[in-house]
Amino acid sequence: MQKVLIVGGGLAGACLGYQLTEKGVAVVLMDSGKNVSSRVAAGMINPLVFRRMTKSWRLDEFLPFALDFYRNIEEKAAVNFLHDITIRRFFSSIQERDFWLDRQHNPEFEKYMNPVSSEDETIFPAANEFGSGRVKNSYFMNTNLLIDTLVSQSGIEFIHATFDYNELNPSTGNYKGELYDKIIFCEGYQSKTNPWFHYLPVDSTKGETLTVESNTLFSGESFNRKCFSLPLGDNQFRIGATYVWHTDDTELTQEGRDLLLNNLSYLTDEKVKVVDQIAGVRPTTRDRRPFMGNHPDFQKLAVFNGLGAKGFMMAPLLSNELIDHLLNNTPLQKECSIERIKRD
Repeated sequence: MQKVLIVGGGLAGACLGYQLTEKGVAVVLMDSGKNVSSRVAAGMINPLVFRRMTKSWRLDEFLPFALDFYRNIEEKAAVNFLHDITIRRFFSSIQERDFWLDRQHNPEFEKYMNPVSSEDETIFPAANEFGSGRVKNSYFMNTNLLIDTLVSQSGIEFIHATFDYNELNPSTGNYKGELYDKIIFCEGYQSKTNPWFHYLPVDSTKGETLTVESNTLFSGESFNRKCFSLPLGDNQFRIGATYVWHTDDTELTQEGRDLLLNNLSYLTDEKVKVVDQIAGVRPTTRDRRPFMGNHPDFQKLAVFNGLGAKGFMMAPLLSNELIDHLLNNTPLQKECSIERIKRD
């Protein structure tokens, strides 16, 4: 491939574009600015799934690849967007606590779980009936700085525009008179209106977060129960997030604000001051796995979408795997390939 058009400038499109340029491919990245879910995300990298205290899917592959990828970019660009953060999970039940205690000395989990100490049992004055555990090897991103750096450091040609499906010849790869070897759609929830990939079951999930001022939340850790708190400095914290299914609406709501403040009561008894509220729409998939691969009929078209809540951990390796598939015909993992979805 000599020239690729990527439609969608969020995390998926930016990671993919950066790595394509590293392979010597000329990349044009087009984004309308309408879907900003990657930029408003908290950018958390949490290696665990708390409900049953399991490791995230393909964790031992995704995490080291992502850390190397992000740190190399930081070094080249002389910026810092990746930050260590301890995540403290306040257990929601005896069962959840027992899951943690059962796994904390398991070799598969030791690098992600600190053993529960006496301090972890009583560290916080809010409702903490079952104690807490501290997650190791967890991180958060300055998401705006990350995406801006991926684009600026790669030599990607950026176009701020809405893609016009009527102007594309899917057989030849001609878009508005320009020929592309591949057009890759990374459109998030907007893929539902894509004429060639709308059959993929991507849903819209709205999420709202708050920025609050607090004197009691601990600035050295991210707390997690019912919601998360992420320290931003100067006694300010990001609180998230809500989940409202099947909507493209990004309006701020009193319901979202009230729910987050109610959930925050599990982490602090303090009446906090709300200083900001934002919303975005996530692309979600039924099986919580991304969609990747070439269109079954039009080989000039491909898709990379639906990264979900673990996207900041998964995007670097998944985009690398998609590039290997597109350039070298290396098979994609069946869990990710769009071939798992049957068209009507």
